[in-house]
Amino acid sequence: MMVSCFGCKDSVRKSGVLSCTGTPYDLYIVMPEKMLPNFVKTEQGDQVQTNATPLYDSLCAIFKHPMECTPNGDEYFYVSTIKPEAFLRGVRTLGNIVQVDISADNAEQPVVRLERDKYARGQLIVKMYGRDQQSLADYIMQMQEQLRDVFVKSEINRAIVNLRRDNARLEEDRLLHLQNVSMLIPYAIKKPGVGASADDFFWVTDDYADRQSHLVVYSVPYTDAGIFSLEGAVAVRDSVMRCNIPGGIEGSYMTTNRRIVLPEYKALNVGGKYVGERRGMWRMENGLMAGPFVCHMRLDKINKRVVFAEGFVYAPHDGKRRLLRKLEASLYTLHLPSDNVLDEVEITL
Repeated sequence: MMVSCFGCKDSVRKSGVLSCTGTPYDLYIVMPEKMLPNFVKTEQGDQVQTNATPLYDSLCAIFKHPMECTPNGDEYFYVSTIKPEAFLRGVRTLGNIVQVDISADNAEQPVVRLERDKYARGQLIVKMYGRDQQSLADYIMQMQEQLRDVFVKSEINRAIVNLRRDNARLEEDRLLHLQNVSMLIPYAIKKPGVGASADDFFWVTDDYADRQSHLVVYSVPYTDAGIFSLEGAVAVRDSVMRCNIPGGIEGSYMTTNRRIVLPEYKALNVGGKYVGERRGMWRMENGLMAGPFVCHMRLDKINKRVVFAEGFVYAPHDGKRRLLRKLEASLYTLHLPSDNVLDEVEITL
C-alpha cells in the first residue's frame, strides 16, 4: 500500500509546550530559493520563467488541489514558501510544514517521513528526501492523496481540541435530548434553526447575514444497506431537508444540487466505526441560495436507525473552505449510545 512509504516519528509531548501557530489550512514549504520559480521580464513585457521547478510544481499540484464538491474550486491549503535560512524560532511553531532535502548523499529511493509535535503541540512536519527534484516529485505525486489527507486529519484534530474548549453546551444537551447522540458544536453556532416541521430534527446556525454555517442532525429507520449508497443517501437527504429547511421564498426548499457538481460518497473508518461520508452542493429549489455541504452517516444498531449529521454553509462572497472544515470537525465528534469517546480521530479510507 502507498501509505507504507511513510515513516513516522513522534516527538515527546511535554507539559507547558505551546500549541502550534498559523491559520488553519495554511501550509508552509521549506525549500531553497533555487528550487522556486524565477521570472524575468522580456522586452515585450511578458513574464518568463527561467528555471525548471518540478518539485515545487508537484507540491503545489498536491496541496493546492481543489476540494471536492466546492463550487469555486476552493483549494485544500493556502501554500506559502520559506527559505531554509529563514526557518528560525519565529516560524518553527507553524502547524503544517513540508521540509525538502535534495542531496546526492540521500538514499537512492526517495523517502517521506512524518514528525509530530517537534516544535509545538499539534504540529505536523512532513520531511521529503531525494537525490534530485524530478525523482522526488514523481515519488510524491504517487501518494498525493495520502499527503493531503494526513494534513487534513491533523487540522481536524486541532479543531476538535478547540471545540472541547469553546462549545455550545446548551445546544449539545438539546441534541442529546432530541436524538440521543452527542456531538461537539462550535460556540458561535448556537441559534436554533427556524422552520423545521419535525420535533426531533436538530438544526443550529450562526445566522450571519453575509455568511452562514449550519449543523443538522436527524435519523431515519434502518431498512436495508441501500441507504449507505450515494443514491440512497441523497434520496433520504432530499426528503428530510425538503420538509425541514424552507427557503426565504414561499414554495422554496432545500435539495441536493446535481446541476453544477455531482455529489460524492466515500466510506471512512473512524475509530473502528463505519462512517459514510457524503459531499456535494445544496441549493434552494425555487430560490437563489446555494453552497457546499458535508455529511456523516452512522448505523445505530441498538436503535435500528441511521443517524445523519451534516454541516452546510452559505457564503456567496467568501471562500468556503475554512467554514466547511470547521463544521466537518464537529461531525467527527458524533457519538452514538454504543460508542466510546475518542481522544484523537483515527481515520482510514
